[in-house]
Amino acid sequence: MNAGMSPLPLIARQQWRSLARERRLRLLGLLVLALSALALFDAALDTRRLEAARIHDTVAEEAVWEAQGEANPHGAAHFGRYVYKPAAPLAVLDPGLTDHVGSSVKLEGHVQNASRFRTTDGGAALGRFGGFSPAFALQVLVPLTIVFAAFGVFSGERARQLALQEIGAGATPWQLVLGRFGAYAAALMLLLALVGVLAALATVPAWSAAHFAALGLMLAAHGLYWLAVLGVTLAISAWSASSRGALSGALAFWIVAVVLAPMLAPMLAEARHPTPSAEAFEAAVTEEVMKGPDGHSPRDVRFAEFEKATLARYRVKHIDELPINYAGLLFEHGEKATADIYNRHVDRLYDGYAAQARFALAGSTLSPLLALRPLSSSLARTDMAAHRHFLAQAEAYRYQTVQALNRDIKLNRKPGMREYATDVAAITRGIAFSPQPLALGELLPRTVLPFAALAGWVAGALLLMRLAARRLEGAA
Repeated sequence: MNAGMSPLPLIARQQWRSLARERRLRLLGLLVLALSALALFDAALDTRRLEAARIHDTVAEEAVWEAQGEANPHGAAHFGRYVYKPAAPLAVLDPGLTDHVGSSVKLEGHVQNASRFRTTDGGAALGRFGGFSPAFALQVLVPLTIVFAAFGVFSGERARQLALQEIGAGATPWQLVLGRFGAYAAALMLLLALVGVLAALATVPAWSAAHFAALGLMLAAHGLYWLAVLGVTLAISAWSASSRGALSGALAFWIVAVVLAPMLAPMLAEARHPTPSAEAFEAAVTEEVMKGPDGHSPRDVRFAEFEKATLARYRVKHIDELPINYAGLLFEHGEKATADIYNRHVDRLYDGYAAQARFALAGSTLSPLLALRPLSSSLARTDMAAHRHFLAQAEAYRYQTVQALNRDIKLNRKPGMREYATDVAAITRGIAFSPQPLALGELLPRTVLPFAALAGWVAGALLLMRLAARRLEGAA
């Protein structure tokens, strides 16, 4: 060892030079970077195409609504409108549930469309699916690359002899392990920085302080994940007597942590916290709605108390004497009652999804990927919480639009008028749908536990490395 330099940085520098010289590792790194770049490029093009389609469809839908001219407002409410979900910029890096939850919603009177509410395959189970994406490359392929690159650092006769020579030259086993960890970590951080630059370039239109903060947190989370995998792989390498044993052990860890646990956790979460199928959800809502009075029938005897209270409020004796249209008032009342029923069932459904997510996150003790996935998709605004946030805004717009149409009937339809038509577009022109994504400040509380789990994995990996270093010391 060089007497003028501390052993640890010297070991890290020598290992870095060794990594840079090894053609196999360079090719692996370039392959992963190329795959990530291609996936980012494809995702960016797809996002721009979808956003262009959303803008086109929004304009076309608005034209259809305007073209109705004069129509019955309640009929227009049943005719309905469509709204379209804006693409999340960071979906180019982590699409999350984007391809599974849909991006358009039909809005109509009395109904929150069942197509928006998936079965359990809309909850934790969606975490099992997903095609090739930058997130797949970073969360699945990079750890596999780490395994193949680092399993032989200490295992095998040649690597073991080199380590013993360095120990004989004055380095401690812990310095050897930590130095090699530092060299590989530096290579991984370089890869992460390049991915970050590519992701930033792929999301130029969305640039803002909040955007870069979310991107930075996503990259930091992936960095912790990679360090955890690297640490465990190096510990296995130092603990194994042969290269074959080290490779088998590291691959077994990858299979459990990256393949099996993320696949089984959602299944177990569904079993522990089942949610209704789409058919069961709609049936439960319909059953409760049918128990209430029919808002289309003023003569429904179940409206007797409501009619009595209305007459008393306006100080008249018969509905024909009301200064408003009683049918329009019933439409308003029925819409509120139906919306309350739907909202209660929807809240219960998403409470079930949240319970599934918490259960799956608890599995991060077995797999760091179970902490990274919800963290990454949350910051990308492609998780279930982001989708529900959009749906809540769509429902608020639906309710406001339908009640504006009902209010027009209540105020403007004359008693005894059989047919009533008006410019429905004019009634709703002041009601705009401008969905906003979740603010970063709203996301951060949900990132604390996943970040803590990832940090715990890094700490655990360092502890395993420390224990493995003692084994090296015994071998020396």
